[in-house]
Amino acid sequence: MHQSTSAKSLDLPALCAAERLFIWGFRAKARSGTAVPTAADIQQVYDHFRVGDAVPSLESIIEIFACTAHTAIEVHCPTCPRMSESEHGMLHAIAAAQQERLDVAREQFENWLPPVGADWALAPVRGLATIFRMAGLILPDRRVQSFDLGRTMAMKSWLVGSPTLH
Repeated sequence: MHQSTSAKSLDLPALCAAERLFIWGFRAKARSGTAVPTAADIQQVYDHFRVGDAVPSLESIIEIFACTAHTAIEVHCPTCPRMSESEHGMLHAIAAAQQERLDVAREQFENWLPPVGADWALAPVRGLATIFRMAGLILPDRRVQSFDLGRTMAMKSWLVGSPTLH
């Protein structure tokens, strides 16, 4: 299997609390078919950080990816300390949305979604970003190298065990 995370990129322990919370929630929701963490666990953790209202936005983002993605997004398990390039791209999009740079967020989403899907994603992304910002959870704008689109175009399977999930 290929090395999915660039050595130059930040891994989960090096991220700020807001980034770790978003990535953990995104990973957990993307893997909602597994036993742990449960939907109640995710809600409890987000409630603890005063961002419980962001869970429906997180669910909407996952649903938009599940229904419209033309390219798979690489999502690691919730406890994995490594970050995929896709996850870095998601953080970049959410940080841009927090700064009202929706064109940057939309452009990032177009790496995985058709234009209409990228448009649909903006509303829940903006909602989630606003809820995090209001709770004092600011995502820094970290510029990461864009991933190799040619490599990910071959990974269209959403099946468990595919290169998109581990």
